[in-house]
Amino acid sequence: MHNASFAISLASFGVACVISAARAEIQFTDVTLASGLDGYVHTPNYLAVPGVNEWFQGGVGVADFNGDGWPDIFIPKGGVGADRLYQNNGNGTFTNVAGSAGVAVAHAANGVSCADFDRDGDVDIYVTSYGTATDNLGQPGKNRLYRNDSGRFVEVAGTVGLAFTAPNVAVGDSAAWGDYDLDGDLDLAVAGWSSTGIGNRLFRNDGGVFVDVTVAYLSPVVSWGFQPTFVDTTGDGWPELLLAADFETSRAWRNTRDAAQPFVAATSEFGLGLDRNGMGACVADFDRNGTPDYYVTSIHAAIPPKGDLNGNALYMNAGAGLMTEAAASSGCDDGGWGWGAMAADFDHDGWEDIVEVNGRNSNEWANEPEYIFRNLGHAPPETATGPVSFQRLGAETGFALAADARSVVTLDYDRDGDLDILVFVTSGPLKLFRNETVTTSGGRPWLMLDVRASSTARNAPHGIGAVVECVVNGVTHRRWVHSGSGFHSSAEPLVHFGFPTGSVADTIRVHWPSGQTSTLEAVALRTRLTVESPRPSDLDGDGMTGASDLGLLLAEWGATDRGSRAMRRADVDHDGVVGASDLSLVLLGWGT
Repeated sequence: MHNASFAISLASFGVACVISAARAEIQFTDVTLASGLDGYVHTPNYLAVPGVNEWFQGGVGVADFNGDGWPDIFIPKGGVGADRLYQNNGNGTFTNVAGSAGVAVAHAANGVSCADFDRDGDVDIYVTSYGTATDNLGQPGKNRLYRNDSGRFVEVAGTVGLAFTAPNVAVGDSAAWGDYDLDGDLDLAVAGWSSTGIGNRLFRNDGGVFVDVTVAYLSPVVSWGFQPTFVDTTGDGWPELLLAADFETSRAWRNTRDAAQPFVAATSEFGLGLDRNGMGACVADFDRNGTPDYYVTSIHAAIPPKGDLNGNALYMNAGAGLMTEAAASSGCDDGGWGWGAMAADFDHDGWEDIVEVNGRNSNEWANEPEYIFRNLGHAPPETATGPVSFQRLGAETGFALAADARSVVTLDYDRDGDLDILVFVTSGPLKLFRNETVTTSGGRPWLMLDVRASSTARNAPHGIGAVVECVVNGVTHRRWVHSGSGFHSSAEPLVHFGFPTGSVADTIRVHWPSGQTSTLEAVALRTRLTVESPRPSDLDGDGMTGASDLGLLLAEWGATDRGSRAMRRADVDHDGVVGASDLSLVLLGWGT
C-alpha cells in the first residue's frame, strides 16, 4: 500500500510538472523605491486602540480618485501622523496629496473600502477607525466616510449614518459594498473583531442615508468578524453575505429575495464555516466550472489542532452555493499565519491564482515569507473539467517579502495590462511589486474592463453584482464583480482577464443584476474597455429601446419571480411585478 501511494504521488507530481512547464512563469520586481512609496511607514497609535487590536490594524484602498484614468492609493497612517493619499503621476511614481484632498487626518484608522456610495460618478472612501483616544479603549462613532467631490473629500459619516458600528464599543474592521436588494444603490456590511460580537453590522442604503438593519435581517450575527463579502454564490442574481471570522465563527447568509426578510442563516447549508480562524477572503472561479469559489485565510500550524481544519479553507462551489472544502488536497492550505488574500491571473494562463500575505513574528511563523499560489489548472485540454491544484511560490517569483504583513491588493498601477501587488505591513513599510508578465511571458494577451452604472441605470455603481463572461478560443472565463475580497482593504475595481493565446475575444457578456445583458463581439485583446449599464428601458441591452424590448416585457407580463433574470429584466420599475408601469417606461424610452 505504501509503494502504491508513492507511485500515485509521483504520477501526480509528474502531471503537475507538465502543467507547470506549459504555463508562463510568474515574475515580479520590487519597485517601492522607484515609485516614491518608500516614504510611507505604518505608525499606529497603540494608546488609541483597544486591547490587542493594534496587532492587526490597518489597510489600503486603491481607485482612480481624481478621474484621470490612473489608480491612486489611500492608506491610513495608524494615528501617529496623518493618513496618506498617493496620487498616481502616470509615470510610475506617486505623490502624497492628502492635504489638498482633505484626508490628511491623524486617527487610529483600520479598514478601508472604496466605492461610489452616492452614485455621482466618483469613488468615495469608507474608513473604520478606533478614534483618537489615548486610554487604550478607543472611541466609538469615529468611522469616517469621505465623499469625493471631484477629487476633494468631505467627511460625512455622521450625516449619513455610518459613524458607528457599535453603540458603546470602538470596533470596526473590514467593510464590503453590495446591492443586496437590487435597488441600484450600494448597501454596506462592516465586520468587527470583538469579544461582544456586536461589531458586525448591515446597513441599507436608502437614497444616500444608511439604516442599520442588522438586528432585523441577520441571525445569528455574534461573531469575531474580520472580512465580509457580498457575492452571488447560488446563481440567482442576488448576492449572499459571507463573513470570514475568527475562532470558528465564520458565517454565511443566503439572500431570500424577500424585502421583509432578505437573509437567512446558511452557513451549514452552504458547507461553510469550517475555517478555524477566518481572517481574509477572496472570490474566484478557480476551477472554471461557472460558479464562484471562496477562499478564506487562516492559521496553519506545524502541529494540527485536533478535530479542526488546519490552515486556509478553499470552498469549491459545485453549484447553487453548495461548497466542498478542498484546500489541503489542492495545495493551498499552508499560508502560515494568514491574513489578506486576493485572486488574480498573474501569469495570464487563463487560471486565477492567489496571493496571500501572512505575519506573526513568533514561534514557527517568525520570518515566514508571503506566498503566491499559482493555479496549475486542469490537465490539457483547456476545456477539461475537474479539480485544480496550486503550486506555492515565494521569493523565486521576485515577490520576496517576509514581513508582518496584513493586507494585499491588486492594481495595474502602470497600465500595462497585468496586475501588480501592493502589500501593507503593520508597523512597517508599504511594498509595491510590479508584475513583469507582459514581458517575461512573451506578451501573453489580456483584457481589462471598467464596468460602470450611471445614476440613472438600474444597477449599482461599478457594476457591483454583475457577472462578466469572456469567450476566447472556445473557453469561457468568468469574473464576479464584487466587493469584499482581501483583508481591511479595497483593490482597484477592474475586471481583468489573462489568456495563454489569442488575439480576439469572440464574445464578452456582462450579465447585470437587473437581468439585462450587454454583449460585445470580436473584441481585440490587449485592450482596456469601459462597459456602461444599459438604460432602464433597454431590456435587451442593444443600445436602443424598441420592438425587441417590448416583446421581452410582454413575454413576462404579470410575472413575479424575482429569481428569474427574464422577470427582473422586464420589471423596469423594480416593484416586483411586470405590468402597466413597466410598459409605460418602455414606451417613454422608445427610440432612444
